[in-house]
Amino acid sequence: MFTIYGRANSSNVRKVLWLCEEIGQTEYERLDYGRGYKPCSSPEYMALNPNMVVPTLVDGDTVIWESNTQLRYLAAKYGPEEIYPTELVVRACVEQWLDWQLTTAIAGIRHLFQGLHVKDEAFTDPKALEGAHKQATNSMGILDAHMAQSGTYIAGENLTIADCCLGMYVHRWYALPIERAEYPALAAYYHRLSEREAFQKWILEQGV
Repeated sequence: MFTIYGRANSSNVRKVLWLCEEIGQTEYERLDYGRGYKPCSSPEYMALNPNMVVPTLVDGDTVIWESNTQLRYLAAKYGPEEIYPTELVVRACVEQWLDWQLTTAIAGIRHLFQGLHVKDEAFTDPKALEGAHKQATNSMGILDAHMAQSGTYIAGENLTIADCCLGMYVHRWYALPIERAEYPALAAYYHRLSEREAFQKWILEQGV
């Protein structure tokens, strides 16, 4: 049995929990750490993750910090081949979107979430929110254009960890109180994700 350290309302924790549900790995321990729970600055947590963020995955003697790396690890160890494909070109597509989430997609959505939902004063400046909205709109436009070409999911006809990675932020794009551009392929993709029981459990039912 492995252990996931992190509160279930964290976006990065939720994408890992979503994957676990998709691949049938539901026999794990989860411990609440992070905002509103045990602090990530506690000595016992910092001994596992000096970055003081969630989630942290512990599987025996293996400790993994980054949520996208956790997706790779869990999919490779427990999942079917199609969720983390080994064929080079398809895997490169999956990896590309995993990296894009960290470098591009997260920034605008995260700022909007912190400012409009969490209402963290550090993120509520109107000009900064306007800039974040433009950034999020551009990112979702890139994903919309890709989905118009890719088929059912990000890397083709099968759900992969690229979907588990980005679906959380697509959800926030549609759940936050913002003006949204018309992105028909993205909307259809969100609808398909919303029909999956694992997505409903760990993304939709957990709120924004």
